[in-house]
Amino acid sequence: MKNILFYLMISSLLQFIVSACSPSKRSVHADVRPPLEYASGICAPKLYPVTVHRGDFYTKDDWLPLPNGGVLEAGWGSNGMNMSRSDIIPTGFRVTYFSYVENKFYKGDFALPSETIRDLFKEGMIGYLTKKYATYKAMIVGMAPGGVLVVWMQGVDKQVEIGRYQATEYNMEWESFMSKTGFTQEEFVSRMISRRPVVKENFEKNGLMLGLWDTYRIKYSWRPKFEFPEGSISELIRLRMFNGEYEVLWGDRFVKNSFEKRAITNRCNLLWTDETGKEYGAEVTFDEAEIFEAFKLIYAKDKEQDAELVIKYNDTRTSLEFYLRSKSEEIELEKTKVSIFKRT
Repeated sequence: MKNILFYLMISSLLQFIVSACSPSKRSVHADVRPPLEYASGICAPKLYPVTVHRGDFYTKDDWLPLPNGGVLEAGWGSNGMNMSRSDIIPTGFRVTYFSYVENKFYKGDFALPSETIRDLFKEGMIGYLTKKYATYKAMIVGMAPGGVLVVWMQGVDKQVEIGRYQATEYNMEWESFMSKTGFTQEEFVSRMISRRPVVKENFEKNGLMLGLWDTYRIKYSWRPKFEFPEGSISELIRLRMFNGEYEVLWGDRFVKNSFEKRAITNRCNLLWTDETGKEYGAEVTFDEAEIFEAFKLIYAKDKEQDAELVIKYNDTRTSLEFYLRSKSEEIELEKTKVSIFKRT
Protein backbone atom coordinates (compact mmCIF):
# COMPACT_ATOMS: atom_id res chain seq x y z
CA MET A 1 0.00 0.00 0.00
CA LYS A 2 2.85 2.40 0.81
CA ASN A 3 4.45 1.75 -2.56
CA ILE A 4 1.12 2.43 -4.22
CA LEU A 5 0.60 5.70 -2.35
CA PHE A 6 4.10 6.84 -3.27
CA TYR A 7 3.66 5.91 -6.90
CA LEU A 8 0.36 7.73 -7.08
CA MET A 9 2.18 10.83 -5.90
CA ILE A 10 4.96 10.65 -8.47
CA SER A 11 2.50 9.66 -11.19
CA SER A 12 0.84 13.05 -10.73
CA LEU A 13 3.92 14.44 -12.47
CA LEU A 14 2.76 12.70 -15.60
CA GLN A 15 -0.04 15.26 -15.85
CA PHE A 16 -2.23 12.75 -17.61
CA ILE A 17 -5.77 14.05 -17.76
CA VAL A 18 -8.36 12.60 -20.05
CA SER A 19 -11.62 14.48 -20.36
CA ALA A 20 -14.74 12.88 -21.74
CA CYS A 21 -15.91 14.68 -24.83
CA SER A 22 -17.80 13.45 -27.86
CA PRO A 23 -15.55 11.25 -30.01
CA SER A 24 -15.28 11.60 -33.75
CA LYS A 25 -16.30 8.79 -36.10
CA ARG A 26 -14.30 5.71 -35.24
CA SER A 27 -13.14 2.45 -36.73
CA VAL A 28 -12.20 -0.59 -34.66
CA HIS A 29 -8.54 -1.69 -34.46
CA ALA A 30 -8.63 -5.30 -33.33
CA ASP A 31 -4.82 -5.49 -33.15
CA VAL A 32 -4.67 -3.07 -30.20
CA ARG A 33 -5.77 -4.42 -26.84
CA PRO A 34 -7.77 -3.27 -25.00
CA PRO A 35 -9.87 -1.35 -27.59
CA LEU A 36 -7.96 1.77 -28.58
CA GLU A 37 -9.19 5.14 -27.35
CA TYR A 38 -6.94 8.13 -26.77
CA ALA A 39 -7.21 11.90 -26.35
CA SER A 40 -5.64 14.75 -28.27
CA GLY A 41 -3.52 17.13 -26.21
CA ILE A 42 -1.43 20.28 -26.59
CA CYS A 43 1.35 22.00 -24.64
CA ALA A 44 3.88 24.83 -24.68
CA PRO A 45 7.03 25.59 -22.66
CA LYS A 46 6.68 27.46 -19.39
CA LEU A 47 7.30 31.18 -19.94
CA TYR A 48 6.43 30.94 -23.67
CA PRO A 49 2.60 30.81 -23.75
CA VAL A 50 0.58 30.09 -26.87
CA THR A 51 -3.07 29.67 -27.84
CA VAL A 52 -4.24 27.19 -30.47
CA HIS A 53 -6.71 28.59 -32.99
CA ARG A 54 -7.54 25.27 -34.60
CA GLY A 55 -5.92 21.95 -35.42
CA ASP A 56 -6.41 18.21 -35.61
CA PHE A 57 -4.93 14.78 -36.14
CA TYR A 58 -6.39 13.32 -39.30
CA THR A 59 -6.67 10.43 -41.72
CA LYS A 60 -8.10 10.44 -45.23
CA ASP A 61 -11.59 9.82 -43.84
CA ASP A 62 -11.60 11.05 -40.25
CA TRP A 63 -10.13 13.52 -37.79
CA LEU A 64 -9.55 14.14 -34.09
CA PRO A 65 -9.62 17.86 -33.19
CA LEU A 66 -6.97 19.48 -31.02
CA PRO A 67 -8.11 21.53 -28.03
CA ASN A 68 -8.30 25.24 -28.81
CA GLY A 69 -8.69 28.48 -26.91
CA GLY A 70 -7.11 29.05 -23.54
CA VAL A 71 -3.48 29.89 -22.79
CA LEU A 72 -0.96 27.04 -22.78
CA GLU A 73 2.08 27.35 -20.51
CA ALA A 74 2.18 24.15 -18.41
CA GLY A 75 5.59 23.03 -19.64
CA TRP A 76 7.31 21.20 -22.48
CA GLY A 77 5.83 17.74 -22.91
CA SER A 78 3.25 18.29 -20.16
CA ASN A 79 -0.25 17.69 -21.42
CA GLY A 80 -1.74 21.11 -20.79
CA MET A 81 -5.17 20.52 -22.28
CA ASN A 82 -7.19 17.51 -23.51
CA MET A 83 -10.21 17.45 -25.76
CA SER A 84 -11.92 14.78 -27.85
CA ARG A 85 -11.11 11.10 -27.85
CA SER A 86 -10.85 8.75 -30.78
CA ASP A 87 -9.24 5.55 -32.07
CA ILE A 88 -7.96 6.72 -35.46
CA ILE A 89 -4.36 6.04 -36.46
CA PRO A 90 -3.49 9.50 -37.81
CA THR A 91 -1.58 9.96 -41.03
CA GLY A 92 -1.01 13.67 -40.37
CA PHE A 93 -1.74 16.68 -38.21
CA ARG A 94 -2.30 20.40 -38.78
CA VAL A 95 -2.33 23.32 -36.40
CA THR A 96 -2.68 27.11 -36.40
CA TYR A 97 -1.67 28.92 -33.21
CA PHE A 98 -0.58 32.25 -31.76
CA SER A 99 2.69 32.77 -29.85
CA TYR A 100 2.25 35.62 -27.36
CA VAL A 101 5.91 36.36 -26.64
CA GLU A 102 6.69 36.47 -30.36
CA ASN A 103 3.38 38.20 -31.21
CA LYS A 104 3.07 35.91 -34.24
CA PHE A 105 0.78 33.33 -35.75
CA TYR A 106 2.17 30.00 -36.95
CA LYS A 107 0.64 27.35 -39.16
CA GLY A 108 1.56 23.92 -40.48
CA ASP A 109 0.27 20.69 -42.00
CA PHE A 110 2.47 17.61 -41.65
CA ALA A 111 2.55 13.89 -42.38
CA LEU A 112 2.92 11.51 -39.44
CA PRO A 113 4.58 8.05 -39.36
CA SER A 114 1.31 6.15 -39.08
CA GLU A 115 2.89 2.69 -39.01
CA THR A 116 5.16 3.70 -36.13
CA ILE A 117 2.16 5.11 -34.29
CA ARG A 118 0.17 1.92 -34.90
CA ASP A 119 3.08 -0.22 -33.65
CA LEU A 120 3.42 1.85 -30.47
CA PHE A 121 -0.30 1.66 -29.75
CA LYS A 122 -0.13 -2.11 -30.25
CA GLU A 123 3.00 -2.52 -28.11
CA GLY A 124 1.68 -0.47 -25.18
CA MET A 125 3.22 -1.16 -21.77
CA ILE A 126 2.72 -2.96 -18.47
CA GLY A 127 2.01 -0.34 -15.81
CA TYR A 128 4.01 -0.44 -12.60
CA LEU A 129 1.03 0.37 -10.41
CA THR A 130 -1.55 -1.96 -11.97
CA LYS A 131 0.83 -4.62 -13.34
CA LYS A 132 -1.58 -4.76 -16.29
CA TYR A 133 -1.27 -4.00 -20.00
CA ALA A 134 -2.23 -0.50 -21.11
CA THR A 135 -1.62 1.40 -24.30
CA TYR A 136 -0.94 5.08 -24.90
CA LYS A 137 -3.77 7.38 -23.83
CA ALA A 138 -2.92 10.68 -25.54
CA MET A 139 -1.18 12.23 -28.53
CA ILE A 140 0.25 15.65 -27.73
CA VAL A 141 1.38 18.52 -29.96
CA GLY A 142 3.96 20.84 -28.37
CA MET A 143 4.60 24.37 -29.68
CA ALA A 144 7.87 26.20 -28.89
CA PRO A 145 9.31 29.56 -30.07
CA GLY A 146 10.35 29.82 -33.68
CA GLY A 147 7.60 27.51 -34.91
CA VAL A 148 9.12 24.37 -33.39
CA LEU A 149 6.54 21.58 -33.13
CA VAL A 150 6.97 18.18 -31.47
CA VAL A 151 4.47 15.32 -31.27
CA TRP A 152 4.53 12.79 -28.43
CA MET A 153 2.53 9.71 -27.52
CA GLN A 154 1.73 9.64 -23.81
CA GLY A 155 1.03 6.68 -21.55
CA VAL A 156 0.95 6.17 -17.80
CA ASP A 157 4.56 4.98 -17.58
CA LYS A 158 6.03 6.21 -20.84
CA GLN A 159 6.01 9.20 -23.16
CA VAL A 160 7.80 8.93 -26.49
CA GLU A 161 8.54 11.49 -29.18
CA ILE A 162 7.07 10.78 -32.62
CA GLY A 163 8.70 13.62 -34.54
CA ARG A 164 9.85 17.21 -34.77
CA TYR A 165 8.20 19.59 -37.28
CA GLN A 166 8.61 23.19 -38.40
CA ALA A 167 5.62 25.53 -38.60
CA THR A 168 5.79 28.71 -40.67
CA GLU A 169 4.73 32.24 -39.82
CA TYR A 170 1.19 33.02 -40.89
CA ASN A 171 -0.67 36.28 -41.45
CA MET A 172 -4.09 36.10 -39.84
CA GLU A 173 -6.69 38.73 -39.08
CA TRP A 174 -6.75 39.33 -35.34
CA GLU A 175 -10.53 39.55 -35.28
CA SER A 176 -10.76 36.05 -36.74
CA PHE A 177 -8.68 34.76 -33.85
CA MET A 178 -9.80 36.88 -30.89
CA SER A 179 -13.07 38.62 -31.65
CA LYS A 180 -15.18 40.78 -29.34
CA THR A 181 -12.36 41.58 -26.90
CA GLY A 182 -12.42 45.30 -27.55
CA PHE A 183 -8.61 45.31 -27.88
CA THR A 184 -6.26 45.44 -30.80
CA GLN A 185 -3.67 42.70 -31.19
CA GLU A 186 -0.92 44.84 -29.66
CA GLU A 187 -3.11 45.87 -26.73
CA PHE A 188 -4.24 42.32 -26.01
CA VAL A 189 -0.72 40.88 -26.12
CA SER A 190 0.61 43.68 -23.91
CA ARG A 191 -2.10 43.08 -21.31
CA MET A 192 -1.59 39.33 -21.37
CA ILE A 193 2.18 39.60 -20.88
CA SER A 194 1.86 42.27 -18.18
CA ARG A 195 -0.26 39.86 -16.13
CA ARG A 196 2.59 37.34 -16.25
CA PRO A 197 5.61 39.22 -14.91
CA VAL A 198 7.82 36.10 -14.93
CA VAL A 199 7.15 35.72 -18.66
CA LYS A 200 8.17 39.32 -19.27
CA GLU A 201 11.25 39.03 -17.06
CA ASN A 202 12.38 35.84 -18.76
CA PHE A 203 11.97 37.32 -22.23
CA GLU A 204 13.92 40.45 -21.30
CA LYS A 205 16.72 38.31 -19.85
CA ASN A 206 16.85 35.32 -22.22
CA GLY A 207 14.93 36.27 -25.36
CA LEU A 208 13.32 33.48 -27.36
CA MET A 209 16.11 30.95 -26.72
CA LEU A 210 15.78 29.70 -30.29
CA GLY A 211 17.40 26.31 -30.75
CA LEU A 212 17.01 25.29 -27.11
CA TRP A 213 14.24 22.78 -27.78
CA ASP A 214 16.33 21.12 -30.49
CA THR A 215 19.24 20.91 -28.05
CA TYR A 216 16.90 19.11 -25.65
CA ARG A 217 16.32 16.44 -28.32
CA ILE A 218 19.98 15.34 -28.55
CA LYS A 219 20.33 11.77 -27.27
CA TYR A 220 23.22 9.83 -25.79
CA SER A 221 23.75 6.18 -24.90
CA TRP A 222 23.43 6.02 -21.12
CA ARG A 223 21.69 4.24 -18.26
CA PRO A 224 21.08 4.85 -14.55
CA LYS A 225 23.11 2.77 -12.09
CA PHE A 226 22.43 2.30 -8.37
CA GLU A 227 25.53 1.81 -6.21
CA PHE A 228 23.95 1.13 -2.84
CA PRO A 229 25.36 -1.04 -0.02
CA GLU A 230 25.20 -4.81 -0.42
CA GLY A 231 21.79 -6.12 0.60
CA SER A 232 19.92 -3.08 -0.69
CA ILE A 233 17.16 -3.67 -3.26
CA SER A 234 16.57 -1.07 -5.94
CA GLU A 235 13.02 -1.27 -7.24
CA LEU A 236 12.23 1.56 -9.65
CA ILE A 237 13.48 4.69 -11.31
CA ARG A 238 11.30 7.12 -13.21
CA LEU A 239 13.22 9.35 -15.64
CA ARG A 240 11.81 12.58 -17.03
CA MET A 241 13.80 14.07 -19.92
CA PHE A 242 14.30 17.66 -21.04
CA ASN A 243 12.90 16.70 -24.46
CA GLY A 244 9.49 15.87 -22.97
CA GLU A 245 9.89 12.10 -22.95
CA TYR A 246 9.69 9.98 -19.81
CA GLU A 247 9.99 6.33 -18.87
CA VAL A 248 9.63 4.12 -15.80
CA LEU A 249 12.18 1.34 -15.34
CA TRP A 250 11.05 -1.55 -13.15
CA GLY A 251 10.83 -5.34 -13.21
CA ASP A 252 12.75 -7.18 -15.94
CA ARG A 253 13.66 -3.99 -17.77
CA PHE A 254 15.07 -2.52 -14.56
CA VAL A 255 17.12 -5.66 -13.91
CA LYS A 256 18.42 -5.78 -17.49
CA ASN A 257 19.12 -2.02 -17.48
CA SER A 258 20.50 -1.80 -21.00
CA PHE A 259 22.30 1.22 -22.36
CA GLU A 260 19.79 3.13 -24.49
CA LYS A 261 19.75 6.31 -26.52
CA ARG A 262 18.12 8.85 -24.22
CA ALA A 263 17.84 12.61 -23.99
CA ILE A 264 19.31 14.25 -20.87
CA THR A 265 17.20 13.81 -17.75
CA ASN A 266 15.92 16.77 -15.74
CA ARG A 267 14.06 14.90 -12.98
CA CYS A 268 13.84 11.40 -11.58
CA ASN A 269 12.05 9.47 -8.84
CA LEU A 270 13.48 6.45 -7.07
CA LEU A 271 12.21 3.56 -4.94
CA TRP A 272 14.50 1.26 -2.97
CA THR A 273 14.85 -0.82 0.21
CA ASP A 274 18.07 -0.53 2.20
CA GLU A 275 20.06 -3.43 3.65
CA THR A 276 18.09 -3.25 6.93
CA GLY A 277 14.72 -3.62 5.20
CA LYS A 278 13.67 0.03 5.45
CA GLU A 279 11.87 1.35 2.39
CA TYR A 280 12.77 4.73 0.90
CA GLY A 281 11.79 7.00 -1.96
CA ALA A 282 13.45 10.06 -3.44
CA GLU A 283 12.54 12.95 -5.69
CA VAL A 284 15.46 14.38 -7.66
CA THR A 285 15.87 17.53 -9.75
CA PHE A 286 19.02 18.18 -11.77
CA ASP A 287 20.54 21.58 -12.43
CA GLU A 288 20.09 22.19 -16.16
CA ALA A 289 23.36 24.01 -16.82
CA GLU A 290 25.41 21.56 -14.74
CA ILE A 291 24.05 18.33 -16.22
CA PHE A 292 24.28 19.61 -19.81
CA GLU A 293 27.90 20.62 -19.23
CA ALA A 294 28.64 17.20 -17.73
CA PHE A 295 27.20 15.39 -20.77
CA LYS A 296 29.11 17.73 -23.07
CA LEU A 297 32.41 16.94 -21.34
CA ILE A 298 31.85 13.20 -21.01
CA TYR A 299 30.90 12.80 -24.68
CA ALA A 300 33.33 15.38 -26.09
CA LYS A 301 35.77 12.83 -27.54
CA ASP A 302 33.35 10.02 -28.33
CA LYS A 303 29.69 10.81 -28.88
CA GLU A 304 28.83 7.12 -29.37
CA GLN A 305 30.29 5.80 -26.11
CA ASP A 306 28.22 4.53 -23.17
CA ALA A 307 27.93 6.35 -19.86
CA GLU A 308 26.18 5.79 -16.53
CA LEU A 309 24.26 8.11 -14.25
CA VAL A 310 25.53 6.74 -10.95
CA ILE A 311 23.43 7.03 -7.79
CA LYS A 312 24.96 6.47 -4.34
CA TYR A 313 24.63 7.57 -0.73
CA ASN A 314 26.68 10.48 0.57
CA ASP A 315 29.14 9.79 3.42
CA THR A 316 26.57 10.44 6.17
CA ARG A 317 23.75 8.64 4.33
CA THR A 318 21.56 11.71 4.73
CA SER A 319 21.24 12.29 0.98
CA LEU A 320 22.18 10.89 -2.42
CA GLU A 321 25.03 11.79 -4.74
CA PHE A 322 24.91 11.66 -8.52
CA TYR A 323 27.80 11.20 -10.95
CA LEU A 324 28.01 10.96 -14.73
CA ARG A 325 30.60 8.28 -15.47
CA SER A 326 32.26 6.94 -18.60
CA LYS A 327 35.05 4.37 -18.81
CA SER A 328 37.65 7.09 -18.43
CA GLU A 329 36.00 9.98 -16.57
CA GLU A 330 33.56 10.79 -13.77
CA ILE A 331 31.83 14.11 -13.05
CA GLU A 332 29.87 14.77 -9.88
CA LEU A 333 26.56 16.61 -10.27
CA GLU A 334 26.95 18.74 -7.17
CA LYS A 335 23.95 21.02 -7.70
CA THR A 336 21.40 18.21 -7.81
CA LYS A 337 18.46 18.68 -5.43
CA VAL A 338 17.42 15.52 -3.59
CA SER A 339 14.49 14.88 -1.26
CA ILE A 340 14.54 11.48 0.50
CA PHE A 341 11.70 10.12 2.59
CA LYS A 342 10.84 6.86 4.30
CA ARG A 343 8.06 4.67 2.97
CA THR A 344 7.89 2.70 6.23
